[in-house]
Amino acid sequence: METLGAISVLAVDKTGTLTQNRMQVAELDLVGDTFRDAGADELPEPFHELVEFAMLATPADPFDPMEKAIQQFGLGWLTDTEHVHAEWAPEFEYALSPDILAMTRVFRGDARDAHLLATKGAPEAVIDLCHLDAGQAAAILQRVEAMAERGLRVLGVARGEWQGAAWPRGQHDFDFRFLGLLGFVDPPRPEVPAAIAECRGAGVRVIMMTGDHPATARAIAREVGLSERAEVITGAELAMLDDAALGERLRHVDLCARLQPEQKLRLVQLLRADGEVVAMTGDGVNDAPALKAADVGIAMGERGTDVAREAAALVLLDDSFASIVSAIRQGRRIYDNITKATRFVFAVHMPIIALALVPTLLHWPVLLMPVHIVLLELLIDPACSVVYEADPAADDIMQRPPRVPSDSPFAAANLRYAVIQGLGFAGLLLLGYGLLLGQGLDAAQSRSAVFIALVAGLFLLTLANRDLSRPAFSRMPARNPWLPRMFGAVALMLAAVVGLPFLRGVMGLAVPGALALLATAGMLAAAVVWLELLRRAAPGVARKAAAR
Repeated sequence: METLGAISVLAVDKTGTLTQNRMQVAELDLVGDTFRDAGADELPEPFHELVEFAMLATPADPFDPMEKAIQQFGLGWLTDTEHVHAEWAPEFEYALSPDILAMTRVFRGDARDAHLLATKGAPEAVIDLCHLDAGQAAAILQRVEAMAERGLRVLGVARGEWQGAAWPRGQHDFDFRFLGLLGFVDPPRPEVPAAIAECRGAGVRVIMMTGDHPATARAIAREVGLSERAEVITGAELAMLDDAALGERLRHVDLCARLQPEQKLRLVQLLRADGEVVAMTGDGVNDAPALKAADVGIAMGERGTDVAREAAALVLLDDSFASIVSAIRQGRRIYDNITKATRFVFAVHMPIIALALVPTLLHWPVLLMPVHIVLLELLIDPACSVVYEADPAADDIMQRPPRVPSDSPFAAANLRYAVIQGLGFAGLLLLGYGLLLGQGLDAAQSRSAVFIALVAGLFLLTLANRDLSRPAFSRMPARNPWLPRMFGAVALMLAAVVGLPFLRGVMGLAVPGALALLATAGMLAAAVVWLELLRRAAPGVARKAAAR
């Protein structure tokens, strides 16, 4: 979560992350005739064969959302016709591969050694399998481009026939006839545009890495406001570039389309080599290497495979892009609060160390005894583990640029500021103790005044370290429900150790008189002034520490 708060690049898949992953067949195209599902009463006969072979090329009980949409569409329009073959089982299958982005299922035909082939896949792959001439291919690709520019995800469908006893090695050995195109609509998630805008404000660059057509990627990116740059780099272009050229190209491109899994891995590695902190989303087995290579791998919980979840650092339960942005905000808040707690721990121990050692070195009466230190630690630990953990995110947390990966809560600027803060407070308490002893006040009264000021000062340091960009009391404590509870616990503890004779005797304290109470108030007032002067005198240090 802390690393996610520091990411500078968020690489996301389109389907299911930016979109709702609710695929529906919206349009059929026969390269000359078009059918649109919205508002239609019947499916014209010329489109029946296209839908029939799309269903044959799809498992009867599919997992993939696109394949589910094909079966749902086909059963909706072709039930009770001769074009539905639920009882058919394929004899052989040619799976999708990096070389051929299409799959073919083979069914037994009517005659012996006769087989029926049903193929679907990327339009350019299906066109290639059909061995079409340049003119026919150009006409189909023009239709594909037009459909993709409307945000549709497009598949090509083909049929073939084959006779023989031994299966060919590859799909290219068959003869196919191109049937047409299927256009799927997958609307963007409504919360995505606002979430992307929030990422941009936080200095996080969003890059789309998808296997879809470039025009589809461009249309969805335009719809959700992902990038103002329309340029797209495809997997084919990427394969022709060496690492140096591709790294330079990536600085100016936010859309990557028609990618294969190993190309996603390469892109993630190049982004990291360029100094970016990369988060990557994925859901499939083939996404596992890229998820593992990213600084933060984010697997989809609803539709992700077990392998993707194992490879990822985080699992997104609702598959929503907005949840990723929320997690970035939470990661930044966690890191901020750890930094605040670290600063508070160093600051608050300076006066404890000084008040335990300096009076002894100066031969003054003992100021802090072991029982005092134990009691103080009982207050310090809850302040770190409860109060700071519950502190809400700063108002500007998603308007800051990502932190530098080498930053740490133990950075020199943060610790230096804390030590100076604590030493100044310690000096004021020691000065007050010395003045009280010099006025002839007994050791118990002087110790009580300083101890009360020290315990109240713990609460003051808690407030001061919550936000170095503002005065200690300016950020409303009501935003953190544990601050009033801590203040109540401190007041109750002081009342008990001062008011109850037994505890007062154990602690070596006395009921403070007017002079002691006046001294306590003076030390606390001086501490408030010191903390504010330090904050104003070192704005650069305070700003740098606050931004970590």
